[in-house]
Amino acid sequence: MNLKDQIRQASDVLREVVSQPNPTLGIDLDGCVDESPSFFNILTHVWPGDVIVITFRSDREKAIVDLEKHGIKFTDVVLVNSFDAKAEVIAEQGISIYIDDQPEMLKAVSANVAVMLFRNGGNFDFDDRKWMLSNQTGKLIGDDR
Repeated sequence: MNLKDQIRQASDVLREVVSQPNPTLGIDLDGCVDESPSFFNILTHVWPGDVIVITFRSDREKAIVDLEKHGIKFTDVVLVNSFDAKAEVIAEQGISIYIDDQPEMLKAVSANVAVMLFRNGGNFDFDDRKWMLSNQTGKLIGDDR
């Protein structure tokens, strides 16, 4: 392949990358945003796509006040009332990356969505340096060192 063909191929690849839609980020409020507001403030302000906050709360206005208090940029706030409902919202909203602190919330999320488990005192024993998981969310492998 000559240089002209290589440049044309690189140009085609770049055109494809630029034409991709911006990824949609989903984040949990309690146990994530409230645990590390500075991190989520920065993340949501540099995120190139939509930011959907999915929270297991019943008061949308209070959730919005809490997000605004921490300076979180968001496109929408969605309230859910069940674990599986978060996975449904993630699919409906086209979220490609989702951050939550509860493994139970991540179980039903589609395999094509990248998930991140946000560590806090509710899911990690800092003294023992081990994740705290239930039989429904964890599977032990290998030896217990």
